Amino acid sequence: MANMCYNYVTCTGSADSIAKLKQALLDGCEHARTHYEAADLGVDLQEGAFFHIEIGDETDCSLQFSYETKWAPNLRDLAEVCNMHNLSAVCEYDECGFEIYGKATITPDGLVDDDEVPADFLELIEYLEEEGCYQYQGIWHETIGDAINEHYEEWKQKQSKTTN
Repeated sequence: MANMCYNYVTCTGSADSIAKLKQALLDGCEHARTHYEAADLGVDLQEGAFFHIEIGDETDCSLQFSYETKWAPNLRDLAEVCNMHNLSAVCEYDECGFEIYGKATITPDGLVDDDEVPADFLELIEYLEEEGCYQYQGIWHETIGDAINEHYEEWKQKQSKTTN
């Protein structure tokens, strides 16, 4: 099986837009179940289909869901879904095999601001095989995601100060 990228999305917008997105997700789940293939969520796919969709928490103005893609996130396709439903989104993604981690913000008009974690930072995180954990500058973490979440923003700020 191909390496899968895990995508965790929170969409925000009007109650009507959230309801329409939820229905598109439910339709996508049904399509995958009955046709044994991934869903397109009603858009012309440019980067890849939506596999294993799971709907999470929901309020009147937000909806969380997760899905998988092959190898890398399909941010342009997700942006098209957001544009179609007039929603904003934040998508956190990870694909450990190719060391792809990041967070993208998507506007209702489909603009994507992608903050993929660069290899320069990932190289600073060491896996300690005997301990079964990750270490960043002497600080131990259970997962690489924990190390990224705790230290990446600070590292980015230091990098921007050294380049200015």
